Amino acid sequence: MLSIYVLVEALLFILPAYLANIAPVFFHKIFSGYNFPIDFGRNFFDGKRIFGDGKTWNGLILGTMIGGLVGYLEGNVNIGLVLGFGALFGDLVKSFFKRRIGKVRGASWFPFDQIDFILGAFLFYYLFFRQFVLTHFFILLILTPILHLATNWLGFKLKLKKEPW
Repeated sequence: MLSIYVLVEALLFILPAYLANIAPVFFHKIFSGYNFPIDFGRNFFDGKRIFGDGKTWNGLILGTMIGGLVGYLEGNVNIGLVLGFGALFGDLVKSFFKRRIGKVRGASWFPFDQIDFILGAFLFYYLFFRQFVLTHFFILLILTPILHLATNWLGFKLKLKKEPW
């Protein structure tokens, strides 16, 4: 049976990735006139944008820094940076494939919109630290879509997001 301790441990572990993933939404509101797309506005050979305007250097850098700050507050800045960058990388990869199948920015793509950053965070954690916490992974793979949908709905209600998903 899952204990509260294991659940809290999993949430604290992934907190740098969670906050790194949310950070670009807030920073976009502050720096809306200074967004620099990662793909520099270019299209892929299929004629579609590589990532889209929603994936910016600002968000990648500031989100990674937020992950590092959370990691620092939790006692390990390196883990925070890796989880934060990994989360944003996972979101970037998802955006690439989302554009390939014709989904526009902001369109829902369940469950990938909810788990992309978890997969990226765990991938980079494994690549950098050669560890994989299977229990945390499965807990977060189930819990994250629920939390993601709830926080996105809240962001929509607070007028921080244009879509409730």
